[in-house]
Amino acid sequence: MHHPHPNDRSVCPLCQGPNACAVAAGLPPQACWCMSVTLSDQALAAVSSSEIGARCICRRCGADTRPAGAGSGTDQPPI
Repeated sequence: MHHPHPNDRSVCPLCQGPNACAVAAGLPPQACWCMSVTLSDQALAAVSSSEIGARCICRRCGADTRPAGAGSGTDQPPI
């Protein structure tokens, strides 16, 4: 069984699964899936301070389960 390295940028810091991060794949940030969605405030809060800016969360962990139109009011990009 493969165990990802804790600093592997292609791995979600919450579930340790693949995060499909475009930046980790060498693409520009604008190409990443996370730039066009609203991420869950709870998921973002669960990321440790040492992981912020180092690894992105995956779609499953970052899913915003609030009803459409009930955004957080923040326009910050994901970690």
